[in-house]
Amino acid sequence: MISTFIVEDDPMVAKINADYLQKMTSFSLIGHAKNGKDALQQIMNLRPQLVLLDVYMPELTGIELLRVLRNKNVMVDVILVTAADAPHLIEEALRHGVVDCILKPYGFERFQTSLAFYEKRQTMFHSLPRIRQSDIDQLYSTTLTEEKIVLPKGIDPVTLTLIRDELKKAKRSFSITELSKLVKISTLTVRKYIEFMIQNDEIVLDLEYSDKGRPKKLYSIKI
Repeated sequence: MISTFIVEDDPMVAKINADYLQKMTSFSLIGHAKNGKDALQQIMNLRPQLVLLDVYMPELTGIELLRVLRNKNVMVDVILVTAADAPHLIEEALRHGVVDCILKPYGFERFQTSLAFYEKRQTMFHSLPRIRQSDIDQLYSTTLTEEKIVLPKGIDPVTLTLIRDELKKAKRSFSITELSKLVKISTLTVRKYIEFMIQNDEIVLDLEYSDKGRPKKLYSIKI
C-alpha cells in the first residue's frame, strides 16, 4: 500500500480526494491537514510516500511547504492538486520535482490516471534489479505516432501511454475487461482509448470463438 497524505484547506475538496483515493486499491490515506504549517509537522512525523498538495492555503502555501520539504531533504513524492494556474507556480513546482499537476476542477478519471502513473513508476523503482533505458522510456517518452497526431478532446496522453505501454509489455491480446483490470481504469474509458488506437491503426483485433455466444474480442498492439 502506498501511504498518502492530503493537504487541502477546502473540506469538500478534501473529501472528494479521500473518496477518490479510496477507490484506488493500492493507496491508503494516513492523514489530512488543512494548512501548510500543520501539514509540515504531520508529514515529518508520519513520513508518507505520497502527498496530494494544494497551493492556496493558510500558514504556508503549498509551494512554500514544498520548498521546506526539499530543503529538509524529506523523501516524499508530491502530486499538486490545485486551482493555481499561474505558469510560474507550476514551473516552480515542477522544478521541485512534483510527479504531476492536477488542476481543478477535475474528475476521477484524471485523478486515477495520475495515481496509476505514480504506482507504475514506484513499481519500476522498487521491483527491478536495474533500470534500463527502455523502462524509463516507457514512463516518459511519447511515440512518433503520438507526436504526429493531435489528440482529440477526451484523450489524455498519460492515460494513452499507460494503456499503450501495458499492451507492448504484455505481448499478448487482451479483452477490454482484462485490460481494464490491468491498468486499473474503467472499462468504458479503456474502450474509448482502444477505439482511438484502432482509428490510428495501432491495434490488432482477434476473435476468440467458443461453443456458446458471440466470439470474444481480443486486442493487441501492432509491433
